[in-house]
Amino acid sequence: MGSPLHSTPPSGVPRVLIADESPFVCRLIAGYLEEAGGFEIGGVVHDAGALVSEVKARRPDVVTMGLELGGAGGLEALRQVMSRTPVPVVVVTGATGRAATRTMQALDLGAVDFALKYTPEAPVDPDVLEREIVAKVRRAAQVKVIRLVESHGAGRTAQAAAPPPPVRRPAQRLVVIGASTGGPEAVRSLLAELPSSLSAAILIVQHLPASFTGVLAAQLNRSAPLPVWESEDGQTLAAGKAYVAPGGMHLIIRPPGRALVQAGPPVRGHCPSIDVAMESAATVFGRSAVGVLLTGMGDDGALGLQAIRAAGGLTYAQSAASCVVNGMPQSAVDLGAASHLGTPSEIGRQLARQLAAEEASV
Repeated sequence: MGSPLHSTPPSGVPRVLIADESPFVCRLIAGYLEEAGGFEIGGVVHDAGALVSEVKARRPDVVTMGLELGGAGGLEALRQVMSRTPVPVVVVTGATGRAATRTMQALDLGAVDFALKYTPEAPVDPDVLEREIVAKVRRAAQVKVIRLVESHGAGRTAQAAAPPPPVRRPAQRLVVIGASTGGPEAVRSLLAELPSSLSAAILIVQHLPASFTGVLAAQLNRSAPLPVWESEDGQTLAAGKAYVAPGGMHLIIRPPGRALVQAGPPVRGHCPSIDVAMESAATVFGRSAVGVLLTGMGDDGALGLQAIRAAGGLTYAQSAASCVVNGMPQSAVDLGAASHLGTPSEIGRQLARQLAAEEASV
């Protein structure tokens, strides 16, 4: 894993390089950005080699890219870009299982965000797609920290954990981890520091579409000391296990420690909502709840973390310098909701020590 690379936010108009195997998609994205205003189109490429060369030559402020580029392919092009001339990258992708796997690999390699293009599997409203791409490119242009990372399995298939055994006794403690942009790698780093004998259940709420959360769970399961599953409705959460909230659904904790997965409108723009999960955890677990808020845009999770702290639980937020985007953690800090700050690895180590000390004192 490389060290964080600090970049100065661009002054003036962000210059955007558009890379996609489809000339039509390139024209579409260019049209969105030109209509929105406030962007300079710094080039269009359809080939992996051209993308690497153009990033080096033109030094754009943001890249939008598809993953089916000609030549070496999008993932290899992204790996080369992030290891040589890092730049904020927004992946424009489909919603199939294969696309989800490749997009998660792109996030592993350092892409800061992604948007779903129209496909038969995901008939995205054109107006929604336009707003999403424009907003994400604009935000990506303000990213202050680009993390140079090695792939944790690009080109390999993530293996899901075996089906979880029935749980008769729910965990006595619950750790809710919330994350958005840059979250998959941050969550991975945190989980790596936890012991397999952890005395708490882990619930991960990551802003992702429905087709992506199962892939995230499988990828985390491959590297984490704890087994990781995508959560199911009615599932009782067990100590020493980790669960990923399904995309497109809210996850609410019910007594005595059961996960209720239900459809519902976005809460403050998000489904799943970190606030919903954390607030319900605070209600059910009280001071035995732990909240962790990692990198991400916006402010989802800040109120949830505040609820956990008000209930007497431990609260952690990722330090600004280690975030890909410091929106959510900073919102929690501004509310006074975070009692501890640190990198994801530091939070994992501190959390493991704290839970072990509390267990030993019982």
